[in-house]
Amino acid sequence: MLRTHAAAGRLAVAIGISAGAAILLWPKAALANIGIPMLIFAWPASWISFVPVVLVEAAVARRVLRLPTREAIKLSLAANAWSTLAGIPITWALLTVLEMTVAPILSKARGDLGTAATVLMVPISAPWLGPVKESWRVLAAGAFLCVPFFFASVWIEARSAGRRVPAADALRWAKRANSATYGFFLVALALAALISWTSHAGSAG
Repeated sequence: MLRTHAAAGRLAVAIGISAGAAILLWPKAALANIGIPMLIFAWPASWISFVPVVLVEAAVARRVLRLPTREAIKLSLAANAWSTLAGIPITWALLTVLEMTVAPILSKARGDLGTAATVLMVPISAPWLGPVKESWRVLAAGAFLCVPFFFASVWIEARSAGRRVPAADALRWAKRANSATYGFFLVALALAALISWTSHAGSAG
């Protein structure tokens, strides 16, 4: 188990460093051509919000699992360390592979599927956006990514917490804790995207 976690951690770090280095080294003109890999926003944002998330999920652990404050913080800290270190970059990488596989198929099928293909392209293209100028598209992509990140975090954090409490309790905590944190992020990003889109549409009109 420790070897598996260590390997996942090394993979996550490698993905993050590679993506970050590539973005930093590429000139802006190249970035405009390749689009925006959302990992460069999602991963730093997850580390910036790490402490508040740990505290919120620790509070949920106190209520749901009836743990003392210190034990609740330890459980939340360990679980979120794994979900942030490994869950986000690995989930993003898998979603990017899915996007690269499905997006060309949907593009070709637009003539037959029409609006349905366009609607499906919105969440599928969230991991790696094409060249965009509107900030609302980035915010909307972030909101869409909250959904798969939520499920990945629930799975990882339940497994981590399962070392300290019964598995069923760990899963129950992970669902409630991540519903609170990711629910907040999703609503905040969706509202920000709506405000930005409204502002953009108003200025364009």
